[in-house]
Amino acid sequence: MRSLAIVCGLLLAACPTAFVPAAALAAPHRNDPAPQARFHYGDLDLRDADDQQVLVARVQQAAQAYCREHAAVITPSNRLGDPRYCPSVIRAQLMWAMPGEVRRAYDDGWRRRPVARS
Repeated sequence: MRSLAIVCGLLLAACPTAFVPAAALAAPHRNDPAPQARFHYGDLDLRDADDQQVLVARVQQAAQAYCREHAAVITPSNRLGDPRYCPSVIRAQLMWAMPGEVRRAYDDGWRRRPVARS
């Protein structure tokens, strides 16, 4: 099964690759694994529009799951009241870590996603 994970430290801006040690988070619990945002894509046909939508949803779910546990640690104090900040940053980090074919499928799915209208 193909999957992608990122490990992030205190500042996500300093998390440019798929796997970055989170030494700053590990100080109080040195034996605990670093937090990860993870999603699977091995079961998807990345050329299929429906599967591209599934990919977009999985990335969003991975970002939201990560942020439910770790948003207070990685979100700057001046952005703590913004519920979109953490998921947006994690989604961007996942996108940067994606292999090219996965990123292209994600981009295609993102462009086709349904947009709520007010």
